[in-house]
Amino acid sequence: MAKAFICSADNVTDITPEETWNIIRGDRKENYLLLDVRTPQEYEKEHLSGARLIPLNELDKRYRELEAPQKIILYCRSGRRSLAGAILLCNLGFWELYNMEGGIINWPYKKVKGPPEEAEEFFKDIKEIEELLLFAIQMEKTGRIFYLQAAQKMEEKELSGLLKILSQMEERHMENLYLQLKKICPKAPLLKDIKESEFTEGAISLPEALLFVEENPLKEKIDVLEIALENECKAFDLYRRMAEKVRSPLKNFFQDLAEQERGHINELSRLI
Repeated sequence: MAKAFICSADNVTDITPEETWNIIRGDRKENYLLLDVRTPQEYEKEHLSGARLIPLNELDKRYRELEAPQKIILYCRSGRRSLAGAILLCNLGFWELYNMEGGIINWPYKKVKGPPEEAEEFFKDIKEIEELLLFAIQMEKTGRIFYLQAAQKMEEKELSGLLKILSQMEERHMENLYLQLKKICPKAPLLKDIKESEFTEGAISLPEALLFVEENPLKEKIDVLEIALENECKAFDLYRRMAEKVRSPLKNFFQDLAEQERGHINELSRLI
């Protein structure tokens, strides 16, 4: 006979947004699942980087989609739906459940936008790891071009210099990806011969990004950092969700990409 679980709020650990951020930032093995139990419309408007969406009213039917990481962190708008979802999962046999108190309205860090299927659509035509690496290099190249061209539009030398530093971060990431590509495909074209993508690593088109810079003059250092942070958070979100959709070795590849993006996020957050 199946064991009957009787769970309550006492079986769920409440954590603050700051504690949630520390888990996301510090757990390099990603032994956690960030679960958004709001509606798809709420999720598309804004969500936390790397969060998986399963609305509360679908959780009892879709709980088998969840693996069993050491931690499942649930959040919603205010913390009420996520607590209900955590209790539901507890009664279904899940353990080490965490509820983010105060919900996303009290999240003080960067959020991202976009529907849950965006990552799958963006990568739907990429089948092989060689192509995935090449595709990532192309996006990194575009990101580097954006920062360099934006730097040329800055009159203040300090802001221009900061954008150039960000371009160097993209270049290092690009070079690391290329080294992996050469290991897998020794006959890969030279790095200088790989054309940039239409999009940056955050799935933002280059013309759109540059137009934003022209229409919204960057007068403060924090403006530059926030644009970069938005791009890096978007990239982390895409790569993290792609890692959930594929098996190894592609899973490991996307997890590695997400980890590198998280390193960029940490560095930019520290500067802000």
